[in-house]
Amino acid sequence: MALHWGGEGGGMGFGRRTWELRQAAKQETFDWPVLRRALASYLEYRWRVVTAALLLLSTAILSVLPALLEKRIINDGIERGNVRLVVGLAAAIVMVALLSGVASVLGTWFTQIIGQHVMADYRQRIYHHLLAQPLQFFTQSKTGDLVSRTTNDVAAIQTVVTSTLSNFVQNIFSIIAALSVMFTQSWQLTLLSLLVLPAFIVPVQRTGQRRRDLQAEIQTTLGRMTAQLAETLGVSGALLVKAFHKESDEEARFQRDNETLRDLQIRQSLIGRWLFMWLSNFSIMGPALLWGYGGWLVIHHRLSLGVIVAFVTLLVQLYSPMSQLAQLHVNVLTSVALFRRIFAILDLTPAIQDGPHIFTPTTPAPSITLDHVWFRYPTDSERPLSWALEDVSLDIASGQLVALVGPSGAGKTTLLHLIPRFHDPVRGRVLIDGRDLREFTLTSLRTYMGLVPQDPFLFHDTVMANLRYAQPDATEEDIVRATKAAQIHETIMAMPQGYDTIVGERGHRLSGGEKQRLAIARVLLRNPGLVLLDEATSSLDTLSERRIQQAFQHLLDGRTVIVIAHRLSTILAADQIVVLNQGHVVDIGTHATLLAKGGLYAHLYREQFQPSSLTAESSPRHDHRAPMSGR
Repeated sequence: MALHWGGEGGGMGFGRRTWELRQAAKQETFDWPVLRRALASYLEYRWRVVTAALLLLSTAILSVLPALLEKRIINDGIERGNVRLVVGLAAAIVMVALLSGVASVLGTWFTQIIGQHVMADYRQRIYHHLLAQPLQFFTQSKTGDLVSRTTNDVAAIQTVVTSTLSNFVQNIFSIIAALSVMFTQSWQLTLLSLLVLPAFIVPVQRTGQRRRDLQAEIQTTLGRMTAQLAETLGVSGALLVKAFHKESDEEARFQRDNETLRDLQIRQSLIGRWLFMWLSNFSIMGPALLWGYGGWLVIHHRLSLGVIVAFVTLLVQLYSPMSQLAQLHVNVLTSVALFRRIFAILDLTPAIQDGPHIFTPTTPAPSITLDHVWFRYPTDSERPLSWALEDVSLDIASGQLVALVGPSGAGKTTLLHLIPRFHDPVRGRVLIDGRDLREFTLTSLRTYMGLVPQDPFLFHDTVMANLRYAQPDATEEDIVRATKAAQIHETIMAMPQGYDTIVGERGHRLSGGEKQRLAIARVLLRNPGLVLLDEATSSLDTLSERRIQQAFQHLLDGRTVIVIAHRLSTILAADQIVVLNQGHVVDIGTHATLLAKGGLYAHLYREQFQPSSLTAESSPRHDHRAPMSGR
C-alpha cells in the first residue's frame, strides 16, 4: 500500500503509517508479496544469480559423492582386501572435497557480490526517493528515523540478502541430492530418516513469528534512538540542550531506549535457541536409528555395511540443511518487517511531480502570475487546517522587484515557496511567463531560480565548497566576483584559511549576517533570472545591508526579484508592495500610495517605523531600518 503526501487533507502521516505496518506484521504469518518484491531486486543481476546457482548446485552434487565412495571403500575395498582400490578411493574423496570447497567459495563470492549490489541499490533508491519528496514531508518526519531506514534497516537485511538466499538455494540442492542418492541405496532407510522431519517443521512457525515481531520493535526503537542522536548531537540541538540544562533528561531518555533495545535483542537472540537445540539433537538421534535398524539388516545379510556407512554420511547432508532451512525460515520471517519498512519509503508517492516539458526562458527575467491560488498544509488529522492562502491573485511583471509584507502568519513564506514548487496549490495556478509551473520539470524550473532562505544552510565543509554547491564549474574569478558583490570577500580573506576555511556544522562558526551574505553570494554565483529572498537581510547590520542593497541594484538589474521585506530600504526600492494578512492579499501598491490609503500597510509603518525613526536621532542604539514585521 502506497503512502500519499500532499493534496488537500495531506494523506496519511508517516509515523501513523509506520505504526499500522507494525500492527499488520504482527497479524500475518508470511507475506509472499513482500518477499516476491524483495526477490525481484535480483532480476537486474540474473546472470550472476544463474552462475551462483550453478556453483551451488555443483557443491551439492559434490557433497554426496564422498558417501558413495565410502560405500565402495568398505564393500569393494576393505571387505575384499583391495588395498589399491581403498587408497585410490580415499584420494578421490580428498579431490572431491577440494573441488567442493572451491565451488563453495566461488558460489559464496558470487552471492556476496550480488547481495552487496542489491543493498547498495536499496540505499540509493531510498535516498533518491526521499529527495523526491516535497518539503512538507520533511517537516512532518524525524530526520533520525529517515536516516535509520536508509542505513540501519538496510544493514539489518544485509545478512538476509547476502547469505540467507544463497544458503536456502544450497540447502535445497543438498537435500535433493542427498534424498536422490539415499532412495537409490535403500528406500526403507530413507523413509526411516524422513520420519523425523515433522519435528523440524512444527516449532518453526511460532518461533519465526515471535522473532519477526521483536525485529519490528527493535528497528522502531533503533530509529527512535537514531533520531534522538541526530537531534541532540548536532550543533543546534546541543546548544538547546545546554541552554536549558537538559543533559540529564536527554541521557535518561536515551538510557530508557537503550535498555529497551538491549532487552529486546536479548529476547530475540534466545527465542530460537531452544528450537535450534532441539534440531541439533537429531544429528545424534537419526544415526542412532539407522545403526539400530540398519545393523539388524546387515546382520541378517539383507543390506551391506557400506550402505549403512554411506547413509550415516548422507544424513549429515540431509539433517544439516534441514536444520539450516528451519533457521532460514525464521530469518526470512524476521526480514519481512524490515522489508516493509523499506518499501513504506519506496511506496511514497511524491506530491510534486515533474511536468513533461523543459523550461526554457524567453526573457532574462520571467513574469510570475498567481491565478486564484488556494493553499493549505496537509495534516494527519481528519480535520483540515485553515487556508494559508485564500483566493490569491497577483501579477509580477518581468524585471520587477516585488516586496511581500504583512504580520506574522500572513502567508508570505507560503506564497514564496509556491514559485519554485516546494508546494503546489490546492486550487488555482501559478504561472511563469504565462505557463503553468506544473508543465515543466523541476530541475529545469529550479535551475532558473535562486532562493536565499531566512536561515541559510551551510554544509560542514569549506567556504569554497559551499559556494560551488550552486555552480560546481565556477571559476575562482566568478566566486570572488560574487562574494565581493555580497560584501563577504574581505571577511572570508580574514579567516585563517581563507576560502579553504571549514565553516562548521550548519555554518556555526559564522555569524548570522555572515551566513546570509555567503548564501547571497551563492545565489549570485548562479546568476538566476528569478531571485527569491526570504527575509534575506534580516540579520545584517546597517552598513552590510546598505552595501548589499547597492550590489543588488547593479547585479540584479533586469531580473525579477520577490522578497519578503522586513527593512524599509527594500520596501522603498520595490516596484510594488504586496500586503498580505491571514492568507489574503489585502492591498497592492507603492510605498507612497499605500501610505496614502491608510490601510494595514500604513498601520504597520506607523507602528514599526515612525517610533524607531523618532528615537534614532537621539540614540545610535536604534536602527531606523527596523524590521517591518515578524515571520
